[in-house]
Amino acid sequence: MTYVSKTFSYIVKSLRLLLPIALLPAVLLGVFSKPMSFITFIPSYGATEVKSFGDIAWLIFDRHSFTFIYPIIIIFVALTLSCALSLSVIEKHFRIGKLMLKAPVQDVNSSLFPTLKTLAVMAGIYLVWKFILTGIVTLLHFIISGQGVPSAVNIAVVATIIAAIFLFSLYLCLPSVLWAPLMLTFGYSFVDAFIEAPKLTGKAVFKLFIALVFPFAVVILFQYVIEFLPLHIIAVKALAVAEYMFLIVYIVSFMMIATFDLTGLERRDIKKRYV
Repeated sequence: MTYVSKTFSYIVKSLRLLLPIALLPAVLLGVFSKPMSFITFIPSYGATEVKSFGDIAWLIFDRHSFTFIYPIIIIFVALTLSCALSLSVIEKHFRIGKLMLKAPVQDVNSSLFPTLKTLAVMAGIYLVWKFILTGIVTLLHFIISGQGVPSAVNIAVVATIIAAIFLFSLYLCLPSVLWAPLMLTFGYSFVDAFIEAPKLTGKAVFKLFIALVFPFAVVILFQYVIEFLPLHIIAVKALAVAEYMFLIVYIVSFMMIATFDLTGLERRDIKKRYV
């Protein structure tokens, strides 16, 4: 099976526990931010009269989150705790074959630092990436359209370039999927996990890449549909929460599934079939 089908197969049998764990960060993200705003801003961009770098920056970044810094801090803490707990629950499920949550504080503690280190590095990279992306979009806008509303050609070029850059970025970030699971499962330091991860992802680059692109592609397409529907703000936020829950549950599950598969560790949550 591909990693997409393996991930969904696992999610189906563990959703009852993983979904509640992902609820808090998903709600916070849904309330304070727009899913995949770095690319789903295109419809709004098409109707925006651009006069400066800032006009595009506020489209790509989440204005409220970056105007009031506290949402970012709260979201980061909630996401770290949620992912740490999810990773511990999944790792325990894989090792002993039982999906349970009996000691959440202990579970969080065992995977807190691997998760924190991974998320901190990825958040820093994501922030820098957004600034670079804003600069590229601004440059293209003034070259093609000048001040004012972007032309159709401008929008098409920007959308194509952003999509290409995003796919390339996901390819480069493939090893990061294994950082936290390697630190949790094998006790690696961050440096050791950083070195070992590319060796493991090299075994199945294409399958891993497709599996990582899949959830983002689904959310992007779904969000574009939402952008063109006359929905109430409450409905928009509720759908954003659902999208974030899907991303969190899928990616955390995928991380541990890929790690166990690529390292050859036995998964006891999968019942063996005897002939």
